[in-house]
Amino acid sequence: MKILFTLLSLILMFPVFALPEAEPSVLIQTVSLQKQPIGEKITAYGSIMPAMGATENISFPRAGQIAHLYVLAGQVVKRGQPLLEFATDPNAEVLYRQAETTLVFARSELTRTLDMTARQLATQSQLASARKALQDAQANLAAQTGIGAGTQTQRINASFDGVVSQLSAQQGDRLLPGALILQLAKVGKLRATLGVEPEDIGRLRPGMQVEINSVFAHQPAVASRLLQIHGVINPLTRLVDVDVQLPDTTGSLLPGMQIRGTIMLDNKESRVVPRAAVLRDEQGSFLYQIRAHHAVRVPVTAGIESGNNVAVSGALDSKRSVVVSGNYELQDGMLVREAKP
Repeated sequence: MKILFTLLSLILMFPVFALPEAEPSVLIQTVSLQKQPIGEKITAYGSIMPAMGATENISFPRAGQIAHLYVLAGQVVKRGQPLLEFATDPNAEVLYRQAETTLVFARSELTRTLDMTARQLATQSQLASARKALQDAQANLAAQTGIGAGTQTQRINASFDGVVSQLSAQQGDRLLPGALILQLAKVGKLRATLGVEPEDIGRLRPGMQVEINSVFAHQPAVASRLLQIHGVINPLTRLVDVDVQLPDTTGSLLPGMQIRGTIMLDNKESRVVPRAAVLRDEQGSFLYQIRAHHAVRVPVTAGIESGNNVAVSGALDSKRSVVVSGNYELQDGMLVREAKP
């Protein structure tokens, strides 16, 4: 009993010291900081159009009426397939007949004047006037023939395999001279027109790579190149149009299709990290690097993005790894333990 009392007295005399608590740590994953070329992209929207020089506009230089229309807008046609029949306006035919009659009269009048001149009953001035009248009559008839005024009905066939990209008239319509009836575009000869913000035009140049995707259909991207940059703002879209040259083998793209174009700008050598490494709070963008098993917060400026990577700049140490997982739980100076790959 005396021994027990002595031990209790010793415990009360000397305080018990607690063991220090272990420093909290966070499980993380890291990658090395890399420096590599990364390209900036510009995304623009537009539509597919027939290539320049790959279309044929069907119109007539005389007034008339569409007697028969054999095609519809968007229809694919073969070479030699009938497109339409055009009936010449009766008034145009009257002008042709008048030109024929005037020519017959002018020839007769010249013959008569030549005979009178030989008998000294007409002057040289009268003979010259008769010859001039014949020349005018011949020119007038040739002009009427050139516009087809003497043809009552004319059938137009497709001159190549193509698609009816535009139909501006219907069967039975009466048309003025030169009015567009339809446009025929060659199959596979296409271009894309995209609308780009005016402030981005200075960064573009012909030959840059462009990826074309349909806005609505999930189809593989079509690799193409920037063909030309327009020099004015489109008054309808308030954007600057750029033309993209498409390869001939673009069966997934059709005229009129709405598309999205991704223009690849020049590559720049930059420090690159996965997108997941960059965080943001009220102080701005930052990431964590590891120094002696502790997290170090490094303010950065995020730049060009490409896929899952982003270019960053700041007071980075190229020899230290960057945290890509677990960084949301970190604070500056916190102890970390790295997960094994």
